Amino acid sequence: MLKNLKIASILAGIALICSLLIALINMLTYDTIKNNNLEKELNTIQTIFSDYDSSKSIEYESDNQYIEKKIKAVDSNDNTLGYLYTVSGKNAYGNISLMVAVVDEMLYQVEFLENNQSFSSTVYDYLKTSYPSSTDTAVHIGAYNSNDFLIDSLSLSDVEQIDVSCGATYGATLIKNLILAALEDGREA
Repeated sequence: MLKNLKIASILAGIALICSLLIALINMLTYDTIKNNNLEKELNTIQTIFSDYDSSKSIEYESDNQYIEKKIKAVDSNDNTLGYLYTVSGKNAYGNISLMVAVVDEMLYQVEFLENNQSFSSTVYDYLKTSYPSSTDTAVHIGAYNSNDFLIDSLSLSDVEQIDVSCGATYGATLIKNLILAALEDGREA
């Protein structure tokens, strides 16, 4: 009995020390991680809209569960470039966070901010071949990618038609839902 109590005390001590070290590391790295994420977000915004002026742009609140941030992107001459949405979602395979640009109620561009899906390369390929992005503009619409064409932007009905059948259907469905949330909110803006 005394032997079991000693072993339990040692294990509890190790667990306490480990949890304190994790908390300390989290405390020390929190600001760095936050700043890195903000820098990545700003770089992504500037990839989408090179004329973006953060000092003149306006951030709005949204009720949608997927929309973390909504920004009315403005250039230095006070011209509206479009709306930028930071959308995030989670399924059984991990998290996905996207930057979605909506211009004149049309999907203009989609970029990954975070992709922690277990089938991340398949999900990445799906996004790059199904939605306009900074690297690809070849979009597949219709079942089994039967209709390929170059496109600058997609309407809400175009996005609704995009097939999610791929090697990572749950991730593709999550991406489509995130983009639809941004587009539907963009129609109301």
